[in-house]
Amino acid sequence: MTRYTVAVDDSDAAQAAVEWLTGVVDPGLDVVKAVSVPELVGDLPSRAEHRLLEARAVLLHHQPRLRVTTDLVDGGTVRGLLRGGATGDVLVIGGRQRRRLLAAVRGRVAERVVAEATTPVIVVPEERVEHGGPVVLGVDSRSGAAALAYAGALAARWHRELVLVRAWQSPSTTTPFGAVYFEGDLSTWERTADLQLEAALHAVDAAHPDVAVLGRPRRGSAGHVLLHESASASLVVVGRRHRSAVAGLLSGSVGETLMHEAHVPVLIVPPRTMSPGDLSRPTPHARDTG
Repeated sequence: MTRYTVAVDDSDAAQAAVEWLTGVVDPGLDVVKAVSVPELVGDLPSRAEHRLLEARAVLLHHQPRLRVTTDLVDGGTVRGLLRGGATGDVLVIGGRQRRRLLAAVRGRVAERVVAEATTPVIVVPEERVEHGGPVVLGVDSRSGAAALAYAGALAARWHRELVLVRAWQSPSTTTPFGAVYFEGDLSTWERTADLQLEAALHAVDAAHPDVAVLGRPRRGSAGHVLLHESASASLVVVGRRHRSAVAGLLSGSVGETLMHEAHVPVLIVPPRTMSPGDLSRPTPHARDTG
């Protein structure tokens, strides 16, 4: 059983998150808890309760046998969502892209939730493009173990190809005269990336021998490489490096780049996350997860 928690508010992004979830859950295995947090100003609990009922109706319309519960939590949006999702396996939230300035003024809720969550978070963009492409994983030696486990489990469950992408680039340093790149050691950095990719491929093959898996080393920054690879993906998975909220504001990070610019859901897995367990059990009739 996988316990999904989905955040519900009045935004198109939240609606996209609920709609996406209807296509990936298995009513025989999964449970969904819809969570809503009344805003501090101008939002009544009755309005939040109405949002929860609407979300529940959408989920049951697509999956009549799905077990759905609702929870109205207080304490501020970020804290409420973190508390509401703490008892689940995966937290699903909407990512606002069209009104990024408004989202910034309101405190960049999605970024703060991702930065502080102790469970994996799936961010569903409001302008989502639907297709049945592969699950794409950004291989990273510093944050990759938990993310690799989730990517493999989801690819197995959704009967999708798994594409492991290892972005690499030569190191650089900043001087008073500009940036200096160490191009002379390119073969060393490329070989290191190949070895990390090979290790990840072996790990997936051992855990999920039935999953078709490809490895792609790519030169360039991880954010831009994964954004390019996401064009045909159903989901992009990355690990979260930091272990504290202070270090986890995601400014300039790979996760933030994908959250703001990708048009497919992004799964961000925090460090030391528990094994996905039953998440890898195949879903017999899963719809496209785009």
